Amino acid sequence: MRVALLSLGCKVNQSELAGLSSALGAGRRATIVGIDENPEICVINTCAVTTKSEYQSRQLIRRAAETGARVIVTGCYAELNPQAVEDMKGVASVVSNKEKESIIEMISGKSSSYTLDYGEKGSSKGRSRYFLKIQDGCDYACSYCIVRKARGPAWSVAPDEVIAGVRRAVDEGYREVVLTGVHLGLYGRDIGGCGPGHPGPDRPSLSRMVERILNETDVSRVRLSSIEINEVDDRLLELLKGDRLARHLHLPLQSGDDRILRLMKRRYDSAIFIRKVEKVVKDLRLPGLGTDVIVGFPGEGEDEFQNTVSVIRQLPFTYVHVFAYSPRPGTEAAGFCGKVHGLVKKRRSAILRELAGEKRRSFIESLRGEVLEVLVEGDAAAQVDGVAGLRGVAGNYVKVLIPHEYSFSGGIHPGNLVNVEIVGQKEAIAVGKPVINT
Repeated sequence: MRVALLSLGCKVNQSELAGLSSALGAGRRATIVGIDENPEICVINTCAVTTKSEYQSRQLIRRAAETGARVIVTGCYAELNPQAVEDMKGVASVVSNKEKESIIEMISGKSSSYTLDYGEKGSSKGRSRYFLKIQDGCDYACSYCIVRKARGPAWSVAPDEVIAGVRRAVDEGYREVVLTGVHLGLYGRDIGGCGPGHPGPDRPSLSRMVERILNETDVSRVRLSSIEINEVDDRLLELLKGDRLARHLHLPLQSGDDRILRLMKRRYDSAIFIRKVEKVVKDLRLPGLGTDVIVGFPGEGEDEFQNTVSVIRQLPFTYVHVFAYSPRPGTEAAGFCGKVHGLVKKRRSAILRELAGEKRRSFIESLRGEVLEVLVEGDAAAQVDGVAGLRGVAGNYVKVLIPHEYSFSGGIHPGNLVNVEIVGQKEAIAVGKPVINT
């Protein structure tokens, strides 16, 4: 059976679909192929975080149907619009987010458990990063977000299962494990303790789970995906000072204006966000800090936008993801007044992206002469501004190009952890020279 597995959206979506790939590949239940390789079945894990992602989901479904394959659709867009998806030409089945594991039996006729994780495979000589899903769902109610309805309430993978997943990654040769979740900072709130929101001495938390991973496994490096600013506790900051937890935090800001943050129903104001980021920078050496910003939220005037610009300019972000607001039917914000014209959103997005580029280049320049531990990625061959080499990622999430003049002589392969001295940059990508291979 030839099966194409296709995913849109977040790393959680990708990890789920790659878990299906592992399960279907085990015991030769199926041969995993691309959409252009005459699949008999196409499985599509859709996204609904923006109107653009919904459009892309529909386009991918139509493209899969054109192959003549049996099309199975799951994910957040299918969860929110099951009838509309079912009515699309060529769709054979719509599967809810909670029933994704049933896809294995639908395809192979045999039931199976599968791990909600995936690895970025390198060459036969090594592997790079392994994404491990440890949490799903969300208990927050941000006024612009539809994910809570698509994913349901927050739940956590049992701590012992997380440890087993990390050990499995190490056994398979991966050097870095990335912990992922829809709302990662809520990890453990549904397990043990004295009820939701009351940790108690036995309730796991994200920082406690990370500490267990560091103490009970031999993984070389652990990385966190996105986490909310008010979920970075002192225990986590202490762990980030060590060598094995990547000094990289993705901290969604969404807006730098307090009135807009209240309308968004975010659980902090700009002053809280700034103070916490300043503490992170003070406590950690050369941390990589990323953020998300929504441009053109209803009611965002020029003053509110400039407040966002001011916060971004003030804080040492190394990258910024900019999203133009799009109303999600079924969310509170979809009914808000004060909609922002599309051309205004486009102009503001361009301003923030230009600022983000400046900050990224400035941060990389500040690293010149520093030695960073870089994980060479799978399929790592790259060429940047005429310079060919291998691509890797440092602990602080800076992308690094190791030119072939250095990498060939050092016998460097995907999956290697390499100490690299930063000697410059090309197109906002750091350029480095290996110092010691590990």
